[in-house]
Amino acid sequence: MIGHLVAMLVSAVAFFGAILLYGAFSPRRLKGWKFWLCFAVYCTLMEGAGPLANGLYSACGILGGGVGRQTLYNVTRYLLLYVLLFRERPMVYLSTTVIFYSWICCIENLVVGTTLILQADTVRLAVQNSEKSWLFWINQLLVLCGCAAIRKAHPYQPQTNGSQNGFTIPAIISLVSIAITARLQNGYYQGEINGAFLFYFAGILLFADVMTFVLIVWNEKDERLKGENLTLTARARTQAESIEALSASYTAQRKLTHDFNAHLATLSSYLDNEQIKDAQDYITTLQEQQTDRILIANTHNSTIDALLNQKAQVAKKNSIDIRFKVNDLSGIKVAPIDLVIIIGNLLDNAIEACVKLPAGEREIYAQLLLEDTLFLSFRNTSPPVEIVNSYIATTKKPPDLHGFGLQNVKTALGKYDSFYDMAYEDGYFSFTIEMENDLPSATKKTRFLLHES
Repeated sequence: MIGHLVAMLVSAVAFFGAILLYGAFSPRRLKGWKFWLCFAVYCTLMEGAGPLANGLYSACGILGGGVGRQTLYNVTRYLLLYVLLFRERPMVYLSTTVIFYSWICCIENLVVGTTLILQADTVRLAVQNSEKSWLFWINQLLVLCGCAAIRKAHPYQPQTNGSQNGFTIPAIISLVSIAITARLQNGYYQGEINGAFLFYFAGILLFADVMTFVLIVWNEKDERLKGENLTLTARARTQAESIEALSASYTAQRKLTHDFNAHLATLSSYLDNEQIKDAQDYITTLQEQQTDRILIANTHNSTIDALLNQKAQVAKKNSIDIRFKVNDLSGIKVAPIDLVIIIGNLLDNAIEACVKLPAGEREIYAQLLLEDTLFLSFRNTSPPVEIVNSYIATTKKPPDLHGFGLQNVKTALGKYDSFYDMAYEDGYFSFTIEMENDLPSATKKTRFLLHES
């Protein structure tokens, strides 16, 4: 019994360092006590002498033995822990796990090399029974301190566009580091290298592994700056479009004002000359001819009216047939900033898709209806679109500079009880949303249903 508890403690210490590091780059699947309960269960199942751990070790033996088998076994244990407790993309799962294990190996070799210089016989015995020796606890303490330092220096921040490229090169560097570390260990056991060589080379590899984390953080900051730059560019474009739409509305209003004064003068002349029938006929003619409106859409919501009319001006400029179906949206409780993000980005995407088609094939049809819930539907002609795992594969170059608009829409929808569906069929792309007419909340969830043809 005592032996199993000690083995569980050993597993828990090793795994605790892993979740500290994983938490710096990925969100947890569970919160609070549920997370720690799953962690405890995993430590129990994967303790060194347990049947599950032994079965996994035997399975890893199929691919080889010795250091290679031990490496595969340990990487698999840490990878399963990552998948169980955190939400992430496959490439990030694998890359971060490899980097973490490479770091563990380098620290172990650095400690062994340091102490070999001081007392070779004692260290050799400790290495042969590492999990029950003081050497193991020195290694784990250094790993825990390093993981805690990274976690503190790099609090988790969601990545806007979900890029995985920043983990690829660090993972390759760490794979090389693991291979060299395995060779160093074999060289030590066979008496080919001494403690000083092991110490210096392990120090170099550890420095390389630390720099992989620096590279990942740098890539994340670079992507975040790109996203912020694109957001600022989009805002500047929106402001320019707003000015253009306002200028067009002002010009139309001046024209109406000028015509209104002329109409008043004509009617006044008819009435002064007591030409009542002519005045009535003139008014009838004006009513028949007055079909144009300054506002293309009138929802009684100033934010939405301004946005729809602004986008309509852009669509008209690009020879796009754009139509709206709206009702009274004055009772909307959704935050104006979220409305602008959702509606603005989806209309921008629709316009961008339409301009890739011949002028006679450009159509956008948008519905914005408020009943018990808020219903938004955007349907537009579009070149073929590939939808994979709720993402649209971008054709822009370079691809990591794009895709922020749709991600911003999803982020905004995530604040509300919302359902959204995207599909491409018969030359039309559609994006449909149904959301509660309520204030945003951090506890809201978004449901997604995907249709592809």
